Amino acid sequence: MKEAIEAYESEEYKELSKLRKEASENSTFTIMEGLDEAAKLRRVMGM
Repeated sequence: MKEAIEAYESEEYKELSKLRKEASENSTFTIMEGLDEAAKLRRVMGM
C-alpha cells in the first residue's frame, strides 16, 4: 500500500495523471488493499 501511494504522489505520475484526466470525461483512481493470491484462491474455491 505504501508503495502504491508513493507512486501515485510521485512527480512522474503527476505528469501522467494530467494526460489521463484530459483523455477521459469521468475518471476515478482508487488505491485499495487487496487479497494475497492464496486468499483469492480459497475464496474462489469456497474455502
